[in-house]
Amino acid sequence: MKRNENGVLGLRLGSVLGAFAVAFVLAGCASNPPAKDDGSAAASARSKENRAQGELSAKTGEAPAAKTADAAEAADDDIKVSTVSFKVRPTVLVAPAMGAKMAGSIDVIRKNPLAKTAMEVINTYLTSRDYTVMGLESQAQLDEVVQLQSDIAGNNEDLAYVAGLSVGADINITFAGSIQEDYIVIDLNASEASTANLLASESMRLKDNGESQRVLVQKAVQRAIKKLENKVRDRLAEELEKGVQYKVVAHLTGDFTDDQAEEISNIVSIKMRKKFNKMQVISMSRNTYDLLIYVDPDKYEDAQMVYGEFVESLDGLAKVRKQNITKKLIILEIQ
Repeated sequence: MKRNENGVLGLRLGSVLGAFAVAFVLAGCASNPPAKDDGSAAASARSKENRAQGELSAKTGEAPAAKTADAAEAADDDIKVSTVSFKVRPTVLVAPAMGAKMAGSIDVIRKNPLAKTAMEVINTYLTSRDYTVMGLESQAQLDEVVQLQSDIAGNNEDLAYVAGLSVGADINITFAGSIQEDYIVIDLNASEASTANLLASESMRLKDNGESQRVLVQKAVQRAIKKLENKVRDRLAEELEKGVQYKVVAHLTGDFTDDQAEEISNIVSIKMRKKFNKMQVISMSRNTYDLLIYVDPDKYEDAQMVYGEFVESLDGLAKVRKQNITKKLIILEIQ
């Protein structure tokens, strides 16, 4: 599942990500009655399979072949899990796949048991791997995200990206699922919270052999998140070595001449760069700066202290006013 790179996040989560409730196809699956573990059809099928394997074993003298599911579990156990440690404990936002609208997003988790199961499995595994796991749990949080979405780029941003910035995430993980004939399919995507660049994707497909949908979701998500986290851990650890990330969006709203605007641009992009571990210019026009800043957490404890550097550096040339500050996002006006 990928998103068009034209999105602000660069997060290629794709056109398949629709509205929150729509994208998570498991929501529709939840209305179907779960398969019964002791269903006569499934039991009959397993009985026939066992008899066939027994007959084959008697003829060949060989032991019956292991079931596909067992083989898959064995292969999953053979995954070499990364042992890279983090300089600072990373924060991850976990949420159902979101598009540009938020309608019904929290209800997906509250009312859909399969979506809730998927999230619980992901959260448990990531916590065991030394992440701080965050989620959107209240309407107030959603309202804040929608406002930030408007502040950044006029309601065009992917909400998983905006939500990650609002809660101070280092990485966003979104999940979606569907039932395709006799298979359950789980899709996971991991992206950088500050840029929305896609880090890795993982898809898991499990056949329904008579287990309940909940058990299948648990198994599929467990395998998928284990593989996904293993893909991104080394890169995330490397990024965290550069320092704590902050996204800064600055708007020139004052009545500046072209020469004044150029001077402000030079101060921000050249002189202020020296104050931080690293500064990456995502985009810069005459009136809008989109910056990614890496800072020493021992020197800058929070976003307010980073904002203070802009105020001090532009003192005497322009007034700096904060429009919105969250844990990892700073939106300011230069007047």
